[in-house]
Amino acid sequence: MDQKPLVVVSGATGAQGGSIANSLLDTGRYKVRALTRNTNSDKAKALASKGAEVVKFDITVKEDIKSALSGADIAWLVTSFFDKSLLDTGLGEEERLGKLFADIAKEEGVNWLIYSSLPDSTADSGGKYPDVIQFAGKNHVEQYIRTLGINSTFVYLGFYNQNLGTHTPLIPNENGEIEIALPYLEENDQLPVIDVDSDTGPIIAKIIEEGPTKWNGKKVPVAAEYVTMKHIADVLTKVTGKTYKIKTLDDEGVAEKIPNKNNEQIKQMFKFEKEFGLFGTDNEVKDISIAKKLLPNIKTFEQYALETYGKA
Repeated sequence: MDQKPLVVVSGATGAQGGSIANSLLDTGRYKVRALTRNTNSDKAKALASKGAEVVKFDITVKEDIKSALSGADIAWLVTSFFDKSLLDTGLGEEERLGKLFADIAKEEGVNWLIYSSLPDSTADSGGKYPDVIQFAGKNHVEQYIRTLGINSTFVYLGFYNQNLGTHTPLIPNENGEIEIALPYLEENDQLPVIDVDSDTGPIIAKIIEEGPTKWNGKKVPVAAEYVTMKHIADVLTKVTGKTYKIKTLDDEGVAEKIPNKNNEQIKQMFKFEKEFGLFGTDNEVKDISIAKKLLPNIKTFEQYALETYGKA
């Protein structure tokens, strides 16, 4: 009997990795090695109960990367720029560790590396927005992986619907309305959106099923649709019965309403998204029709909002 391919999933208790690990386990076609800092978390225990091999993993430890990738056929890599242990070391640490992971994947004979990337915001903006390191650094890792001569695919996630109310504050105002507070983005600006929890995993599982011959070197956007900021507010108004409004913040507004985003790195990110779009200038990434082909029932923002806020 053929042995099931072993897929290593980093960030397996996070948004992207969790969705992927669960989807791969649901297919029954793969062995899943789920990498996480905390093997005792509820999410880690749930993965273990579904049959995953849950492994304690710290990307800053070279030996952890080596043992995580030992014997693996396929690896999914997602890194977080805002991981405190990386930030404490320096701004280039996410990029350095992404490249190290890729080097070790090659050394260990991993057949296919699937990497969660983002646009090179510095190059796309002609140097206008040089500080969006959480985008450009990931893209530098992608560019590096392409030089290694291993099968590789690059996945670009849209704006998570789940960011609303977490990273994107919903602030009640004195008129009883709820303001969606966004730096610089106005009603007619668009974002590609995705239900990261439900739809990332099935798309990656489908790519893996179709194989590296089809997907080697490709960029795959994971987004259901492009929506305007006004559409987001209108849909939330419709499904909750409360009035939602877009609150476009200028520099002063960011400092006052969302002080945790009052730094050049985050402000330039929103300015880049307003001017060039979340996916930047690359036409391969901007064409999100590919996501719908991989997952025909991919969830629209309105479907997500009905499920999430409709009971509110």
